[in-house]
Amino acid sequence: MAVSTIGNPFQARKPIYWIESSYGGGASGTTLVISKYVHDVKIGSGDKTASIRSIQQAHIIKLIEQANEPTISVEYNPQVGDTFLDDCVDRSSCCTLQSMAFEFGVNTCIGGDNATYFTCVGFKASTIRISGAKNEAFTITVDLLGKSIVTSTTSAVSTGALPADLAGEILQFNVSGSIAKSAGWSPGGNVAYITNSLDITIDNQLTPYPDMGSQYSSYLVDGTLDVEGSVDITLDGGGGVHMGEVLALQEFTLTINMGGAGALKLTLPGCRWKSSEINPNESGEAMMESAPFTCVPSDCASIVSTV
Repeated sequence: MAVSTIGNPFQARKPIYWIESSYGGGASGTTLVISKYVHDVKIGSGDKTASIRSIQQAHIIKLIEQANEPTISVEYNPQVGDTFLDDCVDRSSCCTLQSMAFEFGVNTCIGGDNATYFTCVGFKASTIRISGAKNEAFTITVDLLGKSIVTSTTSAVSTGALPADLAGEILQFNVSGSIAKSAGWSPGGNVAYITNSLDITIDNQLTPYPDMGSQYSSYLVDGTLDVEGSVDITLDGGGGVHMGEVLALQEFTLTINMGGAGALKLTLPGCRWKSSEINPNESGEAMMESAPFTCVPSDCASIVSTV
């Protein structure tokens, strides 16, 4: 059967992944799902060519091949029972990340030669962003760097072998959960009387290392672990206490419960506010600030748990 149609929307199969037993080893062990609510997946080849020029001519005279550095970006709403965030963040083994394999199916309803399955191996999470805001579900965006991507018109996993969707509730910013800091003045342990949104980024600073004579990375080395973010908070009491914490370099642990029992929980110790800007204004709204912070994790493994 020859390809006979364009790529169609709403015909993607649920994304599945595995924890690799060795880097780039591919699918192994339990087949896992990310979420019932995956909004966006981007599968990138990375740059494959570089230009060669000469002093003799103005135009490019040669294109040379580059090493494989494929990428995946996944955006989804987490649920109770989510394992993907912890699998992306966990650096419990000598402060190194687990590597993962993925399979994404596209145009799967039409099937045959019109379907494409992307098999992706040797991937680690480069950056993870967790965000939530008033009247929204939490959103997690994970950008991954990997070893290789192979396409096929058939899946390595039969439809009958696919795991069920997660059954847990979607995690919503205003439905349940809490955000609190451990030290300094705060009403009831909260960061402020009102927190309107939060945004947290975890950066693993990955570097791929292909060997001479190979287009594929033999190692994907985990670099520095950086955690920072911001919260939109009310400036209670006019902002003086918050400004005082900033100026005094007040250290605190930030704890974000993203829901009730079984929901994701982030514990970020060693945090300090980066800056503050107080703005008495005539908008008629409460005084608020998007307050940025940086955290110093106590180890590589305890950022994500469950409530």
